[in-house]
Amino acid sequence: MDATHADVALLRCEDYDRTKLDAIIAQAAEIAGFPDVRGATVLVKPNVLNASPAAKAVTTHPEFVGAVIRFALSQGAKEVLVGDSPGWQPGALAAKTSGIYDAVKQNGGKWVDFREASPHAVNHGKRLRNIPLTTWLEHVDIVINLPKLKNHRLMTYTGAMKNLFGLIPGTAKSAMHMQYPGVMEFGEMLVDLALSIPRCFTFMDGIVAMQGEGPGSGTPYSLGIVLASQSIAKLDWIAARCVGYDPALIPYLADGLRRTLQSEAIIEPAISPLSVQDVSHEGFELLPYHSELGRKLGAIPNAMRAFAGSLIRLRPVFHTDKCIGCGACVQICPANALALDSKNKAHIVRIDDKLCITCFCCHEMCPAKAISIGRVPMRLWHRATRS
Repeated sequence: MDATHADVALLRCEDYDRTKLDAIIAQAAEIAGFPDVRGATVLVKPNVLNASPAAKAVTTHPEFVGAVIRFALSQGAKEVLVGDSPGWQPGALAAKTSGIYDAVKQNGGKWVDFREASPHAVNHGKRLRNIPLTTWLEHVDIVINLPKLKNHRLMTYTGAMKNLFGLIPGTAKSAMHMQYPGVMEFGEMLVDLALSIPRCFTFMDGIVAMQGEGPGSGTPYSLGIVLASQSIAKLDWIAARCVGYDPALIPYLADGLRRTLQSEAIIEPAISPLSVQDVSHEGFELLPYHSELGRKLGAIPNAMRAFAGSLIRLRPVFHTDKCIGCGACVQICPANALALDSKNKAHIVRIDDKLCITCFCCHEMCPAKAISIGRVPMRLWHRATRS
């Protein structure tokens, strides 16, 4: 196959047809320089955020996962392991609900749960020196990263770098939110982790992306693209641009690319065969950049800034009429700021704003879309209408 080599392969793919996907994955791999995996044990890391059906675009699509397994085996891989660690549910349960578990079995892979962790060294990290990652990394030769292109309430955009956060088993991920509560430091931690995985190649599922209240409560958007790269930072930079973000305004994307380039100057990654301008994202619902809040607060006199911040800072808003009382938000909260009160067939989540670190893990994990993100006046209005 004759293809132009580039930092990031960007190809059009309108649906999850098996034959089309096989051809697109092979073409993307050649353009982006897929490594030699002959005789290798491969760990495929999809996005299995929670137990959601594939049609909701919360997880990497099972057909996409199946196509990458087939491709890796066709390239001579000895064994293909597939695994992830959802925030609070068992990995196999979430994989079965999404269809990924069956796709793994049907295409010659093996599902593995990320239960145990061991220290993983991080060289030259800004925040980390080591981090507990799944012990399966000790048994594989290469990681194939399969993120879903989605919005993310805390990080604005989520893709290749954020998907590797799932290499941390179970609720240990919550501890990282507690240790690095701010957007800037949490993002630097994500870059530390992502760049520490020595052999990692990424195929991104952007065929159906998630717009709006991602990563778990947004809505599907037919974007129709597949991306691939040896560089997670370069891929994320291009993917964010494909839906209309300026990645320079998303701190961890800029940090990741600068560290990858080893330069403060941003050089646009080379892409082929499509250009960003070829990707139509009309109507894609973007999230605001977190830097906008800082600008708004900066314009307010010092004496009023704390009070104004309490009013305009984004916080979780809990919708009693949608809550199913599963307790996922309480279990995942790293700050122990939430409590669930269930009585008279109603479920009320109570929040201690003094403890809340606004990591939005509760919003990310809610399976019922019962948590939105708003400001204190919105929460007070919501309580009044439900009282």
